[in-house]
Amino acid sequence: MISFLTLASHYMGMINVKSKLKNQVYTVMAFVGNWYLLYIGIRFLQNGRYLRGLLLLAIFLVFLYFSIMNIYYFFTTKKAPFDISPILEKYVGGAPEEIREKEEFRRRLAQVERQSRQASGSPAGMFDQRMLLPAQVESTGEQKRNIEQIAMLMKNAGILFEDYGGQSDEQIKEQLQPGQTEAYAIGDEGIQFPFADIKIINGQPTIYAGLNQMEELPVGVITKVGAASFEAAKQENHLYLADVLLSGGEKKMIGRSGIITENENFFIKVNIAYKRRNTSLHEV
Repeated sequence: MISFLTLASHYMGMINVKSKLKNQVYTVMAFVGNWYLLYIGIRFLQNGRYLRGLLLLAIFLVFLYFSIMNIYYFFTTKKAPFDISPILEKYVGGAPEEIREKEEFRRRLAQVERQSRQASGSPAGMFDQRMLLPAQVESTGEQKRNIEQIAMLMKNAGILFEDYGGQSDEQIKEQLQPGQTEAYAIGDEGIQFPFADIKIINGQPTIYAGLNQMEELPVGVITKVGAASFEAAKQENHLYLADVLLSGGEKKMIGRSGIITENENFFIKVNIAYKRRNTSLHEV
């Protein structure tokens, strides 16, 4: 019996079939072959070899349990009762090939969808990266609440993905740059607001953002452009709003015991394009 099962297993390894079908065949073979253990165990008991007989009966029950679990998993769509597989997987590691294939497909699909929805780029247009300066932005309590509100609207609209680019914890750890200890779910660079603008309100350069111009909300005030104040930078340069990015939210960090997940408030990052004042151009 054992020789037959071994031979069948070797032949299955040589045949190129889908993993689910192969696992179904292995499940049937294991279920049928397991009853041979029961027969041997009973024979040992009948011959007075109680220790070996009881040991084989115990092995039979363990194999019978896992055979039933496999029948539920590979032949039905029902959830198996008293399933200890998640506990074993936690200690043994790994996941069935079928599950890994589905997870990989889901990651790739999410990546394609994210790229297609975010491909529009900055609403302000494209600028030479060498002509950009980071701006320091301060937000009041109300403006911070506006940022959270816009982030929720972007989630509901399907343009904000908090899935770490479809990456697993191991992939996140591998792609962290030297000295980097955290990764944001929406991406480390942040994501462009669908609409953003800058207005001078009470003498302050105020950033507005939203899903569109009709739903714009104030989200912060620019205090510095590069190392200079906004007023000083404006005296020497024509200034243009280049990027307004949403950042923050859920993030994963490398802790002593592994990857840990934390949440922080969303915030905005702003880049300003500049051009020396040797021409008269429209600016902010």
